[in-house]
Amino acid sequence: MRETIEYIIRFLLHGNDDLLCRVGYTRDTALFSQYDVVILPSPFFDDEVYGTPQSEPVLPLPTIGDTPILFGSSTTEQVGSTKVVHADLVAGAYFLISRYEEYLHPDRHRDAHGRFLGKESLPYRAGFLLRPILDEYSHLLLTWLSESATVSFPSSGYEQIYLTHDIDRIAYYRNPRGFLGGIKRNLTSFPGLKKVLKAPLRLENDPAYTFPWIIEMDRKVKGAQSVYFVKSDIHQHANDLPSYSLAGKDFKRLFSLLKTNNVRFGLHTSYYAGEHPEIISQEKEQLERSLNLPISFNRWHFLRSLQPADFNALINAGVSDDFTLGYADTVGFRLGTSRCVRWIDPKSRKVTSLRLHPLVAMDCSLSNSYYMNLTEDEAKKTLLSLLSQIRKHHGEVVLLWHNTVFSSVEGGYHPSLYQTIIEELNK
Repeated sequence: MRETIEYIIRFLLHGNDDLLCRVGYTRDTALFSQYDVVILPSPFFDDEVYGTPQSEPVLPLPTIGDTPILFGSSTTEQVGSTKVVHADLVAGAYFLISRYEEYLHPDRHRDAHGRFLGKESLPYRAGFLLRPILDEYSHLLLTWLSESATVSFPSSGYEQIYLTHDIDRIAYYRNPRGFLGGIKRNLTSFPGLKKVLKAPLRLENDPAYTFPWIIEMDRKVKGAQSVYFVKSDIHQHANDLPSYSLAGKDFKRLFSLLKTNNVRFGLHTSYYAGEHPEIISQEKEQLERSLNLPISFNRWHFLRSLQPADFNALINAGVSDDFTLGYADTVGFRLGTSRCVRWIDPKSRKVTSLRLHPLVAMDCSLSNSYYMNLTEDEAKKTLLSLLSQIRKHHGEVVLLWHNTVFSSVEGGYHPSLYQTIIEELNK
């Protein structure tokens, strides 16, 4: 645990190792004088508490200022030259980074796809899901340290911007089933029928093929990294359909377009793998062979990372970075932070090599009637507020928009909303 605690404190210090020796995490009063700031441990990590219902935060949470404290109290006191903090920021950070509540409740608060519900999560129920409170913890800790010595605070601005897109389907009408279904649905609509009939003639005629427009939009954000997550075609569950062949001419044409525009590729781990994580290695190897590229990024289809232990399957498959950690039913900071963080395995209590990039918002989370069901104006205000906080804490932006939501078939406000967000990111 010592290495894990040290990692968390270093994370809260924004990686400033020079400050590490000035922060203690101990109940031993004889050691207080060695540090400028001491964080008092709560019982969370005690063997008789960890893994039991007693280890969960109790609502309503205490606060320091308006920042919620998961464990301990809001009390701070001066003991000699040392500030002693009764808020256990370390346990709070561990709770969120490790996805401890999902580990503790493997069968509760799940939707029809087995996903942990954001609206059942502690951050949502406590009212802070839309705030990166671990970044607020960092600011508190640096502020306390600055009372005794000069401390550099991180500058505002985005550390990194990831504009990510899951390729769930390339086209609507380029296969027999989609073509016949399109004709059936558009028999009474001449404009719609015309689109269906033109699609087999040329890939670019299909309404789902919005990739050139997406590339044009993403290119406007200087320094942003565009990432496209691609499905393997080995294993298929009903929810992995529609499928596309990596050897097919449509995917090859799309791959050529994307590669020419210097995007990054990742594995879109299948829905099926959500129940059988042992097949992730096969899917990743097949994708690497098809693209002739090494693959180290991952995102689960349907955001279907069911248990924290599933991350171990990613590590074993050679995945270094995962971009799944957002909720489907609501936007916000599932990891409690806007910054990339290494996953802590709540079973072994050890820091792993896997880097988790916090997915702050997905297109359908905002607009779908069974999720947030926001109007365009409401979605815009929500996103701008999230981006403002990320910028304030020098975090990274991770957004997910599917190519299909920009099509004329889907309709809706996402083309307009995405343009607004791109303009905001480019300021």
